[in-house]
Amino acid sequence: MTNQTTLIIALLALISPDVAAAEQHAGPPAATVITNVDVISGHLDQVQTNRDVFIKNGKLCAIVPAGTVENMCDVSDYQVVDGSGKFLIPGLIDSHVHLGHNPIINRAKAQEYEHLIDGYKRQLPRSYLYHGFTSLIDLDYSAERNAWPADAEHVPSVYHCGRGVRVAGGYGPAFVPPHIAHRVFPNLVYEDSHKDTWPVELDPAAYTVEAAVDRVLKSGAICLKTYVESGFGGTFDWPVPSAEILLQLAAEAHNHGLVFVVHANSADAWNSAVDAGADVIAHGMWHWEGARTDPNLTGSARLAISAAANAGVAVQPTMRVVEGERSTLTWDLLDDDRLEHVLSRNLRSFLESDEGRWSQREMIELYREHNPDPQTTPASLIESSINRASASMAEFHAIGGKLLFGTDTPAQDGPGNPPGLNGYLELESWARAGIPLAEIFRSATVENARMFGLEARIGTIEAGKRADLVLLNSNPLQDVKAYNDISLVILDGEPIERRDLSADD
Repeated sequence: MTNQTTLIIALLALISPDVAAAEQHAGPPAATVITNVDVISGHLDQVQTNRDVFIKNGKLCAIVPAGTVENMCDVSDYQVVDGSGKFLIPGLIDSHVHLGHNPIINRAKAQEYEHLIDGYKRQLPRSYLYHGFTSLIDLDYSAERNAWPADAEHVPSVYHCGRGVRVAGGYGPAFVPPHIAHRVFPNLVYEDSHKDTWPVELDPAAYTVEAAVDRVLKSGAICLKTYVESGFGGTFDWPVPSAEILLQLAAEAHNHGLVFVVHANSADAWNSAVDAGADVIAHGMWHWEGARTDPNLTGSARLAISAAANAGVAVQPTMRVVEGERSTLTWDLLDDDRLEHVLSRNLRSFLESDEGRWSQREMIELYREHNPDPQTTPASLIESSINRASASMAEFHAIGGKLLFGTDTPAQDGPGNPPGLNGYLELESWARAGIPLAEIFRSATVENARMFGLEARIGTIEAGKRADLVLLNSNPLQDVKAYNDISLVILDGEPIERRDLSADD
C-alpha cells in the first residue's frame, strides 16, 4: 500500500469496525482491501495470520503480510474492510441443491398462495448468502424452473447438472400422473425392460443415452445426474436404470467432461453406482437389509462403503435429508429463532396455521401407509435412518473415503430443509458425527471445487480467483458454530453486511 492508502485505512477503521468506504461507490467497488485478517484456505498447510487481501474488479488480486508498503494491483483507492481479529474463508459451496422446488406451499394450491411463492423465490438467494454459501450446484436444473428472479440484487453463482436422467415410471415420474410425467421429467432414457411404463407419445429412438447426455450438455451443465432409487428401502417398487445403461451414461458423460453423479442411498444402490464408475454418490447410506429400526451397519453395508472408498468415489452424506424429515414430523424448527433470517414473516405465519401443516400430515400418512409393522412409528423409523446415515458417514470417513459437502436442499416438502440454514445445520451434523473440523471446511470449499472442475474459479483464497469470501468472527477450525458467526459476505468483490441478507431485514 502507499502511505496515502495506509492513512485512509487508519481513518476509515474509526468509522466502522467492519466496512469503511473511501468514498461513496455507485454499485460494487472496483477495489477492496481486507486488512489484518487471518486467512484460512484449503490450499494452505496452516492459517496465514495478519494478511492484507486485495480485491480488484471482483477477483482476488494479492494476499500479502499486513502493512506491506506497496501499491497492490495498480489501484490507489480501495474500499477498506477491517479484518482485525477475524477469519477470512472462501465462500462455501453446497454441491447438492434443488432451487426450483418450493417445499412450503402445497403445489395443488399454488395459485391461491402465489404471493407466498413469489416471496420465497425472492428471498431464496439471500438466504443462501446469509449463511455464507456463495456457490451452489443444482443437480436437476432447468432455467425455466430454477433461475433466480431477474431483478435479484445479490445471488450466489449457480452451476448445474441440467435435467436429471431418469427411466419411465421410476423415481420422479412415479410421483406425478402418467400422462404428464414425461413433461415434468423430460430427460428420459429408454430401456426395453421398462417399455410397459414408456409414454406412448414419445419415440424411443429419440431417448437414447447419447440423446439424454446431449440434452444435458446443451443446458450448459458441468455434471450429469441419474437415479438408482428403487423405493426408499422397500417402501415402493420402482424401476431403475440397468447396469448396462449406467455404464453407458458414465462413459458418455466422461467423454464430454461431465462429472457423473448417481443418486443412491442404499447398500445395493451404492454398489450399482460404484460398478458404473460414478464420480459422486449423491447421498449417504441409510437403507440396507434387516429390520428398518436397527441402526447397526451390516456386513453388506460395510462392503458397499468399502467398495466406494476403494474406488475413489466421493460421497455427499446429505444428513439433513433424514434429519429434515424429523424436523417436519416434529415441526420443531418453527421454534428456532434462526428461521426468521431465511423465511419471511408471512411464510412463518403460514407454517403456523393448520393449512401450513399439510406436508406434516402427508408425510405421516405416507409412513403409515407403507409401514409393514403397525407397531413401528414414523418417529422411530426416521430416527433409525438418522443413526444409519451418521454411522455410514463415519465409517466411510474412517476408511479414507472422500466426503463432499451437499445438503439436497430441499429434500422434501415441509420446513425441514430451510434454504441456507439447512447448510449450517448440515455442517453441525457432520461435526456431531465426528468428522474433523478441518475436513468439514475442505469438503465445503476446495474439495467441492476440485470435484466439479471449478478450482480455477473458486474454492480457495488465491490471486486470480473470484472474490467470493466469508469473513467470520471466529475460527471454523476450532468450532463449527463459527460458520454461523458471520461478519460479512463478500460476493464478487462486494462486501455485504449479513443483516442486509436476512428475511427479517
